[in-house]
Amino acid sequence: MSLDVSLFKRLESLLGPDFSSLHLCVAFSGGLDSTVLLHLLAQLAPRLHFRLSTVHVHHGLSPNADGWAVHCERFALSLGIPCEIHRVSVERHGDGLEAAARDARHAVFAALDYDWVVLAHHRGDQAETVLHRLMRGAGVHGAAGMRAMDASRRLLRPLLDEPREALLAWAQTHGLIWIEDESNADARFRRNFLRNEVLPLLRTQQAGVEANFARAAGLFEESAQLLDELAASDAAQIAPGTAGSLDALRQLSAPRARNLLRYLLVQAGALPPATDRLVEALRQLHEAQDGVRLLFGDLALCTWRNAVWIEAESNAPAEPQVWRGETELQWHGGVLTFAPGAGSQALRMKPDGSVRIVTRKGGERLRPHADGPSRAFKQLAQEADIPPWRRQRLPCLWQGDELVWIAGLGANAAWHCTEGESGWIVAWSGSERPDRQ
Repeated sequence: MSLDVSLFKRLESLLGPDFSSLHLCVAFSGGLDSTVLLHLLAQLAPRLHFRLSTVHVHHGLSPNADGWAVHCERFALSLGIPCEIHRVSVERHGDGLEAAARDARHAVFAALDYDWVVLAHHRGDQAETVLHRLMRGAGVHGAAGMRAMDASRRLLRPLLDEPREALLAWAQTHGLIWIEDESNADARFRRNFLRNEVLPLLRTQQAGVEANFARAAGLFEESAQLLDELAASDAAQIAPGTAGSLDALRQLSAPRARNLLRYLLVQAGALPPATDRLVEALRQLHEAQDGVRLLFGDLALCTWRNAVWIEAESNAPAEPQVWRGETELQWHGGVLTFAPGAGSQALRMKPDGSVRIVTRKGGERLRPHADGPSRAFKQLAQEADIPPWRRQRLPCLWQGDELVWIAGLGANAAWHCTEGESGWIVAWSGSERPDRQ
């Protein structure tokens, strides 16, 4: 089967038979793979009636980077296809320069206004990815390699099953000219080492080794989907955030509980945590007598009163604010709302700049009932069953030198409006526990 027919069938299997409403954008580096992909799609676009554009990310890492951008723009225009050039600044991080450049590219892709960004990864790239991730100790999710369709990021890889030899043959047959990136020969980059030294050596021992790696990636992907389905089923049964969810988690086998925690963290936006982190987290969840709060990047795994849940990490101190009649104010990951009201639910505050919003400093007391004593903040928080770490972020409203209201704990009785008297009803979206939302 010719490469253009194979590409058409692959696109049809991924996107369905009707392409007429789609706008595709090729990520065009100017190398062999993306040159062939762009050339193929440029031939298919008039027949299938989709719109086609291309984007070139200028990393600025090579002395030839400016020339590459010019080449890409000219080649795209020769096919009648618009080309966007995006210059990025690559900031090296702990995972190395390759990963930093990839992060910069994908940040560009995420901001593009197209239906799909089409990438030119082929079977050899998939083999490299599987090997690279296995070297880093990846589980089945990582070893599943790249997906032909990544709907969450609007990425397509329609050449993922094609060998590089097929792309090279197409380019030579059609007289295409492409860029050779000099950094591709640098074995200090791990992917280059795998591509240029490891895989050729493996081919001498096993014919079709790249196809075998690609097949293994598909099997890993299937296993990963089954694990996610099991975790989703467990999550539905356990209902994280509700009373009893911690006991329910503890009833699972250790591998199944780790699978659930990994799934919940990734679904919430965390990077897949290492197994040893999950082992330690599960140990603490089993031994916890009271609240536990474990950090995973920007998220926290929390337990309190036999409930377990994941929430955003927000330990940074909130800056004091002044309320001047706004209906909403952002506060510590939540939103303070102020609505006009009347009667005992409203507070007789004045929107004249005299109301301050601060976190607790210590020693705060409220008199919740006019005929009762004043109560200490700690006592009220314990009775309201608010976890200790959340108490430090509760907004406290002061008017002048008087404490008026504390989120989740209530208001000073003296500040409640009387029947028919107008005031303000205050609420904070971040004050509830998960099982009360």
